[in-house]
Amino acid sequence: MGYQIKKAVMTGGSGAVGMALIQKLLEENTEILLFQREASERRLNLPKDDRLHVVYCSLEQLKDYVPQERDYDVFFHLGWTNTPQKLREDMEKQFENVKYSCDAVRLAYEMGCHTFIGAGSQAEYGRHEEPLRDDTLCTPENAYGITKLCACHSTRVLCQKYGIRHIWARILSGYGKYDNDNSVLISNILNALKGQKMAFSKGEQIWDFLYMDDIANALYLLAKKGKNNRIYPVGSGKARPLKEYIAILCDKLGKSDEMVLGSIPYGEKQVMHLEADITKLKEDTGWEPEVEFEEGIERTIEFYKERVQ
Repeated sequence: MGYQIKKAVMTGGSGAVGMALIQKLLEENTEILLFQREASERRLNLPKDDRLHVVYCSLEQLKDYVPQERDYDVFFHLGWTNTPQKLREDMEKQFENVKYSCDAVRLAYEMGCHTFIGAGSQAEYGRHEEPLRDDTLCTPENAYGITKLCACHSTRVLCQKYGIRHIWARILSGYGKYDNDNSVLISNILNALKGQKMAFSKGEQIWDFLYMDDIANALYLLAKKGKNNRIYPVGSGKARPLKEYIAILCDKLGKSDEMVLGSIPYGEKQVMHLEADITKLKEDTGWEPEVEFEEGIERTIEFYKERVQ
């Protein structure tokens, strides 16, 4: 049972989570209206499907968009601008996203949506040594995390005003197809495939990786069955030392003999424990992660092999 999802609206669809969510929605025969930044090269990766309707409209332009139809069910707001690492400490740039998130809620209301799903981040929590829950105290330490947290609360208040169900998914460390080339996994996959040297930290962090397809399935089930005004950490719930993930990665690449830890120093605000408590996510939606890291990283390596060739 749950809420109807026949027509969905989305921002941020050409990112890694968005691409996986588009795939999931199409598998469920859901019609999608995607607001896409025209200048983005990632738009070229979008699938060709009659059920996917792309409107070239940036986050800055959402406030001016006039809906042609008002019978949509859910608005997945995954879009976030100024994401490069060098801009994540720029408070002014990051706060632009809070306004765009509020614009997305108003547009969700105008388009008839019963549900607004916001994509949050582990950066909202700051540094903790225990599994992250919906009620874990948030102490963000950079502009990106601060404004993600602000967007969470701002959009919830607006959803209450408009009578829209509000659900906030705090996504931890996703990995997979179309991921950020600078992430620890993807950067080293690309280096290995190009015959270049891999580089890692000491790998002492306790980490929680989740495959993009599992994240997409979680977002879909949250839209159908999630509880109003609830925050859901999204991770595998099976954290382990980062060096174990690195060892699996190197083994799958056939580069175990090149695994050298410690060439990259920890940052000043390095998060050393990242783990999601997914109890409420599982209880409320029936979701379970399906792709173990060993399988997911194999899929990811095969995907990038085709792109590097």
